[in-house]
Amino acid sequence: MDILLPAGGAGPGVVVGHAWWGLNGAVRDYGARLAAAGFVVALPDLFDGRVARSIAEAEALVSRDWDGDAKLSRAVTALSRHAAVRGGRVGTIGFSYSGWALVGLASDRSLPIAGTVVYYASRIPAAGHGPILAHLAEHDPFESDESMDEMAAALSRAGAPNAAHRYTGTTHWFAEADRPEHAAAAAELAFERTLAFLRSQLVA
Repeated sequence: MDILLPAGGAGPGVVVGHAWWGLNGAVRDYGARLAAAGFVVALPDLFDGRVARSIAEAEALVSRDWDGDAKLSRAVTALSRHAAVRGGRVGTIGFSYSGWALVGLASDRSLPIAGTVVYYASRIPAAGHGPILAHLAEHDPFESDESMDEMAAALSRAGAPNAAHRYTGTTHWFAEADRPEHAAAAAELAFERTLAFLRSQLVA
């Protein structure tokens, strides 16, 4: 698991889970932006170095390694104990494959998770979940409108700081700069909202 430190050498911790492509350059760049914003960032490699370059390859990786929740759970615990992390609790961010797993972990109160951010992953969180911010696409071939609406409604009922945003004109992978689906304006807005959410949960 790679650890990225902010300029000051310490700060609040955030685990960033990759999509089904693996730990690629786009996720590493995203983590570097978080570190530049003052966070200690953990980048767990859920596929042990394998990176997909096509949907077929990604599907094969997921079929062999559908235990991302356990690996992400271990990453959360490890980062919370890192000497550079302040406060003992960490945030989590997940893209698609990892996002789905992290929504499940958000209700595990044995984990030191202060807040969860997910990109284009719709899942109804269990009762008692911690704060969740969801970034959802307008038209997503991998997530049904019904499931996205149900997740948004559940987060709305839970109240602030829980929230779900759907980004007009976007589709799955809109926040990943190396994808043809990348929508720069929506990705930047989602990143700004993510920073505000994480700071509200992790920075006193």
